[in-house]
Amino acid sequence: MKLKTSQILFTLILLIFPLSCAASNKGRICQYNPDSGKPNPLGMRSFITIKEEEGTTTFTYEQFPSTVAENITIATQRELTFHNTPLDTARVILLQNKNYYSELVGYDDPEGFAPVNEVLSCE
Repeated sequence: MKLKTSQILFTLILLIFPLSCAASNKGRICQYNPDSGKPNPLGMRSFITIKEEEGTTTFTYEQFPSTVAENITIATQRELTFHNTPLDTARVILLQNKNYYSELVGYDDPEGFAPVNEVLSCE
């Protein structure tokens, strides 16, 4: 049986389409990229990661462990979750609400999320 070009193309589309849909549902991650050449506004020991999974976006603020005393360290991790909110929308909400950003990092920052937002790379 000989297939026409249109039949082959249609078959390829049917095979590829589910794969592209599955890939798009994996979510996205945004984080600081040190190779960008831009300095991290949070310094060298803190960073923010944004993850979107199934329509919910979570911002995670982390500080690398610091020494408290011999054999004792402390690290900080705080999460702010926007349920049923896509990543791009959540970023805008955080940009517009400095109080939310202060809750995330645990201190008042008059500049808010904007400086950090500018250096994030998303995949």
